[in-house]
Amino acid sequence: LLALASVAHSHMHLFYPPTLKGDNNPHTQGSADPLLNYPYGCCGKEAPGPCKGHLDLLDTDEGKPVATWTAGEKANFTLSGAAITNTDAFNPVGGNHYGGSCQVGFSVDKGKTFKVATTWQGNCPLRHGGEDPSTQSFDFTVPADIPTGDVVFAWTWVNREKEFNMNCASVSIVGGNGETPAPPTTTTPAESPAPTETQYKSPNQPAQYTLEGCSCECPSEQWTSACSCQCESPSAKPKLNAPVRRTETVAFHSRPDMLLDIDFSTASCHSEGTDSELQFPNPGPEVVEGDGEYPLAEP
Repeated sequence: LLALASVAHSHMHLFYPPTLKGDNNPHTQGSADPLLNYPYGCCGKEAPGPCKGHLDLLDTDEGKPVATWTAGEKANFTLSGAAITNTDAFNPVGGNHYGGSCQVGFSVDKGKTFKVATTWQGNCPLRHGGEDPSTQSFDFTVPADIPTGDVVFAWTWVNREKEFNMNCASVSIVGGNGETPAPPTTTTPAESPAPTETQYKSPNQPAQYTLEGCSCECPSEQWTSACSCQCESPSAKPKLNAPVRRTETVAFHSRPDMLLDIDFSTASCHSEGTDSELQFPNPGPEVVEGDGEYPLAEP
């Protein structure tokens, strides 16, 4: 059954940091999970619960951290559509399904709750990227006040085929203090020259952004052609087509929960799919807007 279903359902998985029970996870014992690329409910199997059902590996040798991140600083994750090796089960090379919407977040209570770190509203995975992780790299900010210690990092994806996938990795956080974070910085990530909101505004103030040598004001929180920008050099102008990254200051425990109960047979909500990409209704304080190729729709 798995071999027959795989042609229609192969997808992508979290490559870095290596997911629990992944073939590139140095702590995996025995076979890797051949369904890491597959959506929940695929192949005649029931939805396995958060983290593909591998939360029981925490506090064991297989659940040891595979990365160390610093609270309040930039971190990076990558996705892969490669077939899962180190398993006897057949699974082919996956694909990015020409985008979708993603969230990443953290659990500090061993998977009981997951708080949003960053949401990608469309174009995730990158629709023009391939199956190789070098073409599917994403940066985000680790919450500044996340508690120090071993935590669970989670990545979720909902595509336009109304399918949900979730992978998790065990990571170690250093530098966290559990205090309210400072206001976000105005710097932009090296991998993606996306505009970043730089200050809070009253209802009558325009949103303000910076983008590699440009200073911009927008009449709303959305990046549109109505935004007025002044750039240090004309060469910076073409970069204004980059996706918007909006950032707010929110305490970790006040962040919304990740949307996990969606788009499998027993889920409580379902996305519109097909002609639209999911708009997460509670995206959290750091939001990366998509490229606009598909409209966004809430579930």
